[in-house]
Amino acid sequence: MAPLTKTEQAEAPNDDFRTLFAMHPSPMWVYDPVSLRFLIVNEAAAALYGYGADEYPDMTVLDIRPEHERKRMIDAVNSRTDMEKAERWIHVKASGETFEVLTYGREVRFEGQAAILAIVQDRSEVNAIKRQISDTRSLLDSIVDNLPVGVFVKDMEADGLYILFNEACGDIVGMRARDIVGRTDRALFAGGQTDAFRDQDRQAFEADAAISFEETMLRPDGAQRILRTVKRALPAPEGHTPRYLLGISQDVTEERAVEAKLAHLAMHDSLTGLPNRAAFSRHIAERIAEATAESPIALLYIDVDHFKHINDSKGHAAGDALLCQVSQRLMRLAEEGDLVARLGGDEFAVVLQLDEPERCGRFAERLLQALGRAFDLDGSREHVTCSVGIALAPDHAVDADVLMRHADLALYAAKESGRSTYRFYEAEMRLAAERRHVMTAELWEALEKRQFELHYQPIVQLDDDGIAGFEALIRWRHPKRGLVAPMEFIPLAEETGLIVPIGDWVIREACRAAAGWPEHLRIAVNLSVSQFRHASLLSTVVAALDQTGLNADRLEIEITESVFLTDADQSLPLLRALKELGIRIAIDDFGTGYSSLSYLRSFPFDKIKLDRSFVSGIETDAGNLAIVRAVVGIGSGFNATTLAEGIETEEQLQKLRAEGFREVQGYLLGRPMPRHEAEALIYGGALKAASSQ
Repeated sequence: MAPLTKTEQAEAPNDDFRTLFAMHPSPMWVYDPVSLRFLIVNEAAAALYGYGADEYPDMTVLDIRPEHERKRMIDAVNSRTDMEKAERWIHVKASGETFEVLTYGREVRFEGQAAILAIVQDRSEVNAIKRQISDTRSLLDSIVDNLPVGVFVKDMEADGLYILFNEACGDIVGMRARDIVGRTDRALFAGGQTDAFRDQDRQAFEADAAISFEETMLRPDGAQRILRTVKRALPAPEGHTPRYLLGISQDVTEERAVEAKLAHLAMHDSLTGLPNRAAFSRHIAERIAEATAESPIALLYIDVDHFKHINDSKGHAAGDALLCQVSQRLMRLAEEGDLVARLGGDEFAVVLQLDEPERCGRFAERLLQALGRAFDLDGSREHVTCSVGIALAPDHAVDADVLMRHADLALYAAKESGRSTYRFYEAEMRLAAERRHVMTAELWEALEKRQFELHYQPIVQLDDDGIAGFEALIRWRHPKRGLVAPMEFIPLAEETGLIVPIGDWVIREACRAAAGWPEHLRIAVNLSVSQFRHASLLSTVVAALDQTGLNADRLEIEITESVFLTDADQSLPLLRALKELGIRIAIDDFGTGYSSLSYLRSFPFDKIKLDRSFVSGIETDAGNLAIVRAVVGIGSGFNATTLAEGIETEEQLQKLRAEGFREVQGYLLGRPMPRHEAEALIYGGALKAASSQ
């Protein structure tokens, strides 16, 4: 029989069974247990299986079963084994799709004959959900097992029994995961480790959030590993207390080793291995806070004297080797509780704990002796010295920054004292530093506001007592102090590097003045070592000549032999380039250095200026007179003009004239004078008037 239509249902409104059967949402049918033909099928079943209404009258219940289920069905019907109970079956839809169902059979009477009512539950969705749950669980298990971090779960109601422990966690603790599940910490780890783990578990259960722990554990293989573990009690259903503890562990041994190495590098010098400036600053701040009159500390700043000479002459590898050996010698001098640090370059610092006041001085003496011994630089024995500045806490300062400044001032004083010595900080050093700072600012201002001016001292040629030229000498017209002599500010200008822009101005201004003079007059300009080190010197001189129109042979550049002492390889090519332009080169202060004669062989100087110290006393000092005669001979041999400076008496002038000097200058012949006075001298020819000033 086909499924009841709505019309048929309406025609039998009093038939409760038919109405309930037709409208029930569960698929069901009634079939003949003998012929197995469908007698009636409700709409839910028709919709589930997909057969048309005209197909059911010709179908049996075997038609909705796959071949392998049909014999089982026949046996079940004949023996009534699936009556009054649920039974699992595989059914076939009209589309050929097979699916699992749960059927419930019951014997009934239908239209006066024995029949069987079958009620069907489609298991497709249930099975799909089960498969999804199973797949999800498999996926989660796979994720947990393959996580690069350790994951574990403990049952805290079972004495912390491990119910989950992934492979990564096993690798971390050095055990197999399967050997851990089902066991507790007490059965797996030593007593101290177990107590630590249990204390962590307790803290995690008492907290409302995850707690992180880090510790060092000893694995069964004897290896020490650093573990970072985050633990948290898993939330329980409402009204229940937490039971399970989740833990996520990571082996951070290598990470901590890298961090420790980076921390070491951040606080230590890569060349010498000594603490660096950052570590020193932290240490001195801590130590000065603890320093008292009864337990003072000393800070020593140490500079290797003329370290650049080693780098320049032997190379940076030799310089590095020297610094390493210096650090080793300092470390051998230090005692427990002292700090030796490298601040950078050739600068070192030592912090001493002064158990007795005399220790600092003794240490400085031993330091000078230790660094005074020869250093072996790749088979070459080299000697260096050092300068040391010392400041004490709390005597000289109770603040770390102030103490460091005072030690630096003392170091500066040691260098000013000739190097290879040590100096303790004194209050006058700070005042001198403040004066230098103020004067430095004033020098910059003087340069910007054109407060410098040139004075000109005449140079006299002795063959006719005429003026050969002038030497340009700088003066500073200070707005408050008046005219400032060069000896008061040139050393500071040298130290700060201001000598370069000041010297450039001197060259331009001297050339500008001389360009308006008669063409036979020369202008002499002194150049410092700092100017010679500067790459722009040659271009500055060329530009000055071009801008003023002064002929190059009227410019005379005076240098001292210190130019050669700094870097002869750089100085000689520059001197040759200047000379090729036609500029005359004079060596100043001749006789005061150690190797003047060797430089005369290295470069063809146009003029030799005898230092004023040999002119003084020439009237009575036979030694000075002998030197004067020797210089005349040297000048003649090298075809260089000889000039004596510092002439103050008529007798000195006559002696030099008699010995054959070609040029002289000094107060007897004319003091340095402003430009307008020099030009009055030039055009008035009043040399005697000038000499009487």
